[in-house]
Amino acid sequence: MNANRKKQVVLLLLVVVIAGLMAVMAGGAAAQNGPPNPPVLPPHSSAFGMTYEEWAAKFWQWTASVPAGDEHPLFADGEMDCSVGQEGKVWFLGGTYSESGIADRTCEVPTGKALFFPIVNVLCSPFTGDDPDTLIQCASDPPAPPFKVVLAPVEATIDGVIFDQETLENYYTLSKEPFTLGPLPENNIFSAEKDATGPGATGGYYLLLPPLSKGKHDISFIGEIQFFDDEGNYLFTVFHTEISYSLTVVGR
Repeated sequence: MNANRKKQVVLLLLVVVIAGLMAVMAGGAAAQNGPPNPPVLPPHSSAFGMTYEEWAAKFWQWTASVPAGDEHPLFADGEMDCSVGQEGKVWFLGGTYSESGIADRTCEVPTGKALFFPIVNVLCSPFTGDDPDTLIQCASDPPAPPFKVVLAPVEATIDGVIFDQETLENYYTLSKEPFTLGPLPENNIFSAEKDATGPGATGGYYLLLPPLSKGKHDISFIGEIQFFDDEGNYLFTVFHTEISYSLTVVGR
């Protein structure tokens, strides 16, 4: 190999090494600042031992298991304890039962916890006055004559990454079979008897996130329940919700 050829090889190797170092540095920066595209697990996947449909049932079972009041995760606002009623590898984040539909929450989450939450959803159950024989139909097409009810997932933002309505439409989840709610606590959200049990079904838009990295994370989502007429013309929005979570992931 002549001298010029050797110089070319050395220069090529230097370029490759420099490019590799830049890639490592960029990867390190991404790891420190969090992933540029926060992962959302596919809607038809089975993650952490259950499907989206099963996690949606678990969400409502968790919601029903906590006594009503300021500590209930669907009534809370501001500083809150996100550990209330939680167990296992997946923790739930809630919407709100407030009339305003708005909540701005701050809490801590341990490392290693996946997060499951609705953008907008409904529950059909005898506890909410629905016919136990038609719960699946109720969840898929909530009755509100003379209106047609439409759930609209407007937007979700996870650490600055926006998921628009078109993307969120892929995450619609509907119960195929009723699930069991209860035994209910005293002073439960349904105002039912203590230890009561009953069936439920849900339809809505849910997201499941794998465990987030240690540090600060921001999650927000906006959803609506809209009324349409029989010809499919939009009439008005009966419920608009905007939820934001400022999370700190703590632990090892």
